[in-house]
Formats: sequence, structure tokens, C-alpha cells
Amino acid sequence: MPTSNIVDSYPGYNTLALIQDSEEFVLKTASTALALGFISLALFLWKVNNPPALYYDESQYVDAARAFLADAPNPNPEAPPLGKLLVAVSIKTLGDNPVGWRAIGATFGSLTLVGTFLWAFLLLHDYALAFTAALLTLLNNFLFVMSRIAMMDIFLVGFLIWGLLGFTAAIDLEHLTANQRRVLLFSSGIALGCACACKWNGVDTLAVVVLMALALFWIGKRSANALVLAHRTRLVEIGIPSLLGALIVLPVVAYSLTYWPLCRSLHRPFNLHELVAMNTFIWRFHHHVPGNPAIASKWYSWMLQVSPQRALSYLVGNWAIMWGGLLALAFCARRMGRSFPHTFLVLLYLANLLQWAATPQKYLYYYYYFPASMFLGVATALALQDLPQRVLGISPKLVFVIAAACVFAFCFAHMTHLEAPYDCALGCWP
Repeated sequence: MPTSNIVDSYPGYNTLALIQDSEEFVLKTASTALALGFISLALFLWKVNNPPALYYDESQYVDAARAFLADAPNPNPEAPPLGKLLVAVSIKTLGDNPVGWRAIGATFGSLTLVGTFLWAFLLLHDYALAFTAALLTLLNNFLFVMSRIAMMDIFLVGFLIWGLLGFTAAIDLEHLTANQRRVLLFSSGIALGCACACKWNGVDTLAVVVLMALALFWIGKRSANALVLAHRTRLVEIGIPSLLGALIVLPVVAYSLTYWPLCRSLHRPFNLHELVAMNTFIWRFHHHVPGNPAIASKWYSWMLQVSPQRALSYLVGNWAIMWGGLLALAFCARRMGRSFPHTFLVLLYLANLLQWAATPQKYLYYYYYFPASMFLGVATALALQDLPQRVLGISPKLVFVIAAACVFAFCFAHMTHLEAPYDCALGCWP
């Protein structure tokens, strides 16, 4: 597909086509990714030992990590093993203390931000908008809180973002060989399988990736969008066998292999019978678990939630991003089926939200909104792509970032468990 045709059909692509091979631009992008990673890691680790004791659901997963290290019975068989194994590695490395429990989550939070920046750049083909998406993701509140607690959700989201990055890179980057595209796609499948091995919710994102790949392959040839045709051409180059292997076989293999260390720790055989038995228990547990009605909420209330979940570091989504992101998604929905980035983002958000409408689990909790909320910053940046660079002399990107930063600053003291008088430095919750 000639670059000129893609330029005509996709705003912002011309800039990328002119400079994507520039060593200076590659260095700028890599430097930005590294800076985002180190700055966010420092932010997530600041006072990560507050509170000094286990809180919320940390005890379930930290106790499971301790049991793994001691070759003791698994006290948390109702969840897949990978996230708990990662916590165990962190405890083994940094000690059985608050930093040891939570440092690996902070690391994955940082990796999630870096992956979001790179993924947004591939989707938007615009450095400034990708950086805006990264800033909005950092200020999301969800990412900050979930990166500082020893729970499985940050591992789920981290692997999901890098899986999406691998898939998008395989079909978007130019000047790659077919084998290089296959390696990226295989890496994507492994990452998505690992996401499912942290929490089963990863299967929804995997399903969207499979759907998009099949749609590009079978329907994309009739598209009038040159970028969609280019994506399809690269999928054809990869080949159907490799596509199915990467997105069907490898996720299952990666998921299954995460049970090998657990079986070894429990002195149980690693075979199909054990895998089926362990996963059947997970299904039955979540189908019948009573849950905690005192902190439960309806899934459709999460999008506009105002009050924080006090027991979980006063978690509430950044209002500027949550509500502005919904408007951005509505804008993106207008180009569903005609634009790959718009369609992809809307499907990812809906799949990660609407799964809770069909789940057999009796009680749902606000932090389950975390995966879906992570797409709102990128969706906002995508919607901003069609706005003028300046409105009345002001950059819309800057307005969104400043508004989000103000909300984040207001919530920061509570999210970090600061004590008086700093807990109410910018105001207290009523």
C-alpha cells in the first residue's frame, strides 16, 4: 500500500511517515518512554509502605505468595497463580514487608504507563497526542491506587496493555519482515495469556483482539480506508496459521504453564487433570461466592461514580478523565467500522465493562472498572485528534491535562494515606 494513500486517509500519518525512520525521533520516543517509566515508578513507590499493615484484599494474595515460598498449601485457590507468583518473587527479593508486598505492583504500574504511551503512539501516529494519552493515564487515579496495593488487577492490566501493543505493532509498523511481525504477534499472544493467568477477565480483551484480527482479515479487503487495507496486507503476510497460533494456541499454553510452579510447590503433578480440577474450582467458587454486599455496587454506576471507595485508598476515578473519556468514546463510536483505532478502542472499553453485566458473580466492586477505565485516556487523545490545535488561543490537550491534574492533586493525599494535617491539605471528603 503506497504511503501517500495512507497519508490521505489517516490524519497525522504524514508526520510519522516522514520521520519514523529518523534516529533522532526514535531516540525521542524511547527517551520519553524511559522518562515516563522512571518518573511513574518513583511516584508509585513514594510512601508505598503506607499503610504498614495488609489492607483490603492484600491478605489473600500476600498469604498465597508466602505459601508458595514455603511450599505450603495454597490459601487462595480461587484465583489463577501468576500474579501471586510475581508477589512471591517480590517478597523473596525485597523481604516480607510492605515494600516487598507492593513493589512489584508499582513496577507493573510503571510498565503499564510506558506500554500505554507506545500503544497510543501506534494508534494515533502523533507524538504529542500519545504523550497526552500517557499523562491522562498517569492521572487516572485507578492506575495510581492499583499500582500501590498487592492485588492482581495491576498485573492483569499490565499484561493486557503490552499484549495490545504487540498486536498493534505487528500490523502497523512498516519495514518489518514477516518473521518479525510473527514474533510481535506471538509475544502479544503470550502476554494476553499471562493476563488471563492473573485474572480471568483478560479473556475479554483477548476476544476483542481475535475479533479485530478476523475482521481485518476477512472484511478489511472491502474497506475504503487505506490504513485498514495496509493492516490487512500485513496480516496476510503473517499468515492464518501463525495468526491462529499466536492468538488461540499461545495464550492457552502461556496460561497453562503458569500452573507449573504452583503444582511443583504443592507437590502435585502438572497435567491436564490437575489443570481442569484447579480451574473448575475457580469457576465454581466465583459462581457461588457470597461476596461483601456492604461495598458492592452495580456495574452501570461505575462510569459516573463520584464518591470514593474509602477502604481502598479512597479510590475514585479522576472525574475529568472518567466523564471526558465517555464523551470521547461517544465521539469515537461515530466512526465505528470505518476507522481501526476508533473501533478498537470502543470495543475494548465495552468488552471490559459489559462483561460484568453477564458475569455469574453475585456482588461486584468498583475497582473492577479499572481495566475499562484505562482506555479512556487514549480515547480522549484520539478524540482530540480531530479538534483544532488551538481554540481561542488555548490548546484543548492542555485544558484536559490541567483539569485532570487538579483532580489528581485533590485526591493525592488520601490515595497515599497521608496523616493529618497533610491528609486534608487540599480539602477533605465530606
